[in-house]
Amino acid sequence: MRHVISPDAGLQAAVDAARDGDTLVMLPGEYRERVVIHKRGLTIKAEDGAVLIGSGCAKDTYPDGREKGTFLSATLLALGDDVTMEGLTVRNDAGDGRDVGQAVAVYAAGDRGVWRNCRFIAHQDTLFCGPVMQKVLDEIAPRSLEGVECVPSVGDCPPTRGRQYFENCFIQGDVDFIFGPYRCWFEGCTLHMNERGGWYTAANTPEAQPWGLVFNRCRLTGDCAEGAGKLGRPWRAFARTLFLGCDMNEHVSPAGFEDWQNWDGVREITGRCGEWGTTGVRADLSTRHPKAARLSDEEAAAVTRETVLNGWKP
Repeated sequence: MRHVISPDAGLQAAVDAARDGDTLVMLPGEYRERVVIHKRGLTIKAEDGAVLIGSGCAKDTYPDGREKGTFLSATLLALGDDVTMEGLTVRNDAGDGRDVGQAVAVYAAGDRGVWRNCRFIAHQDTLFCGPVMQKVLDEIAPRSLEGVECVPSVGDCPPTRGRQYFENCFIQGDVDFIFGPYRCWFEGCTLHMNERGGWYTAANTPEAQPWGLVFNRCRLTGDCAEGAGKLGRPWRAFARTLFLGCDMNEHVSPAGFEDWQNWDGVREITGRCGEWGTTGVRADLSTRHPKAARLSDEEAAAVTRETVLNGWKP
C-alpha cells in the first residue's frame, strides 16, 4: 500500500504502522526525529525538500554517565532487508567530531538496500554500512526485527551477507565518513569533504570477504584545503576499497590512501585498496601510496556491480 506522510505526523509513526512492502511518500519539510526502519521491503520516496534530521553523537550518555558510542548515534537506522530510499536527505547536525565525537547520519544494516538520489550530511562517520550489535538492538527495542544479522563487534566481524547499492547520492563528511564491512557499490555519487579535511573512507572488510567499498564513476570534491582529503585508511587490516573511473579534484591528496597512523602499527594499505581510470586534477597515480593497487584494464573490467554484490542486480 501507498501512504503519504507529513512532518507533523512523523516518519517513525508511519514506519511503525506500515506493513512489509509498503510505500511511504514523505511530503516536503523537516522531520526532526531519529528513525528505525524495522520492516522488510519498505520503499520511502521523499519529495523535494523532505529532510530527516537528528543530533545523536558518540558522547551521548546513559543515565549512569557511560558514553553510548558511535553506533547509537544514527539519525536513520535501516534494519530491514530490501529497503529502498529515493530522494531523501538525512542529516546529523550534532556538530564537529572534535567536539561531539562520531555522529552517524545513516546506518545501513539490512541486506539489498537501495539508495537513489539521496543526500547524507554530517561530519565524522556519516555513513556506516554494516550489521548491528546487540546493544543497538537493545536500544531500539521493541523495534527489532527477527532474523537480523547481529555481530559481537562491527569492527572485527566475520564475512557478512550485507549488500548496499547507492546511485546518484551526495555524501558529505570529514573523518572516515563512509565506513564499514559491507559489500557496497556506489554509482555516480558525489563524495564531499568538509572544511576540516580527513578520510573519505574507512573500510573494515573481513579478511575472507572478497569485496568491500567500490566507487564507480563517482566525483570527489571538498571544502577543505588542497590535498587535505585522503581516499581512505584501513579501519581493519584487510580493508577493501576501490575507486573506478572517478573524478578527483584538488581537495584529494596526491598520495591517495593512507595507513592508519598512531593506532596499532598493523593497519596498513595493501593491494586490496586501489584505483583505475581516475580523472581530474588527481589523475596521476604515480604519486599514490606505494602499496595501493593501480588496476589494469583487465582487472578493472572484472570488477562489476553483480560480482561485488554477489549476484544481486539492484
